[in-house]
Amino acid sequence: DAYVATLLDGPIPPLRVSERYATMARDKTLDGETRRFLERNVDTARWLVDALQQRGATLLKVVNVVLQRQRAFFDEGPRSLKPLPMTEVADIIGVHVATVSRALSDKWMQTPRGMLALRRFFSGGTSTASGEALSWDAIREVLRDVVDQEDRKKPLSDEALAAALRERGIDIARRTVVKYRQKMGIPPARLRRQY
Repeated sequence: DAYVATLLDGPIPPLRVSERYATMARDKTLDGETRRFLERNVDTARWLVDALQQRGATLLKVVNVVLQRQRAFFDEGPRSLKPLPMTEVADIIGVHVATVSRALSDKWMQTPRGMLALRRFFSGGTSTASGEALSWDAIREVLRDVVDQEDRKKPLSDEALAAALRERGIDIARRTVVKYRQKMGIPPARLRRQY
């Protein structure tokens, strides 16, 4: 009864430092300049390998927090997405918020709900009249649902859409409805009307 995350490295073999060069860097029979060159570059390579492993570990920690905090999304769908600030996740795993942001950059997650950008799980939100926290993405899903259910011969104006959302416990301004409607590619009422 839990979601488990793993990193998908694909067919790429793991990055490692060549044992041959590491051995050569310790070889006392080599001249000093060659040995220093090898030591310096082997150390740089080890640093790179460690940095990549640390980035993977950080990404996995972030994903595990997402799985815990957004459990309702994975169980019920987009309307259950909760607000999740990156600062909160950074505090939980003990890193700077910029580290979380870099770890999420251009990362995707294969989920039971499809392939999703990790950034999708991080957004602000608001509370409904009942006190339930909803992310802005979840509110857009509710808005889309309201528009899909409207009478096509008498489509709802932006003010009426805001009122319909208020009836569902979501109190947002008309101008916010307009912004979301435009962002979602939903035309105004006069263009949605079917004769």
